[in-house]
Amino acid sequence: MAIFKPTRQTRLYEDVASQLREAILSGRFLPGDRLPIERGLMAEFRVSRAVVRQATMNLEHEGLVDVQVGAGGGTFVRESGVDAVTHAFANLFRHRGVSLHDYLAAKRVLEPAMTAAVFAGSGPDHHRRLADNLQEFREAMKSGAEDRDLLRLSLGFHELLAEATSNPVLEAVVVAVVRMGERVPAFTTTTRADWPRILAEHEELLGALRRGAKRRFSELILSHLDTVGDIYDDIPRAPAS
Repeated sequence: MAIFKPTRQTRLYEDVASQLREAILSGRFLPGDRLPIERGLMAEFRVSRAVVRQATMNLEHEGLVDVQVGAGGGTFVRESGVDAVTHAFANLFRHRGVSLHDYLAAKRVLEPAMTAAVFAGSGPDHHRRLADNLQEFREAMKSGAEDRDLLRLSLGFHELLAEATSNPVLEAVVVAVVRMGERVPAFTTTTRADWPRILAEHEELLGALRRGAKRRFSELILSHLDTVGDIYDDIPRAPAS
């Protein structure tokens, strides 16, 4: 039995992309699954190779699939729905521009608001992963790692906090915003003197989480974002909500 329907007389690649997207999001194709080969899609949709390629390119741009070439290549469903959200946020960044002020303003709304979910959803495994991140951060600083690698570890701590909510919607939104930090130009100017301060505040956050100090954790999140704003004091900080 055919999975897909012949296309309507619209933009053919949009119809193909729409049906493929629905098949992925409905779970017909799971993360890691390979979509039918090009020839199979051409026959099932009754369209040209160019239409199929444009459709899969659209899905790749949305972060839903990876297109791999060469032996063993094909179109594969991506592992995480977070990637699709991150991609959409990245498009927003590229097309509209996002300043550090915009970035921190969004984080000042999202991260304190997720405090209750972090405390409700996290457990020893989440705490261990956060501690592992901090240890990796310490070792990277001692070994003289490049600032961009330290930035990824710093942002990775905030991603782990989002995962600790055990809420896939919160995780997707917060992680997408956090990952935009790698695209904010001001962050590339972080100096080596700034990283110990950032690490120390991450350690305080984990300590508050382990103690169950919810109010203190929320205060520390806001204080930490103030620290980041202070580091880049040429850009105004967003007011607290």
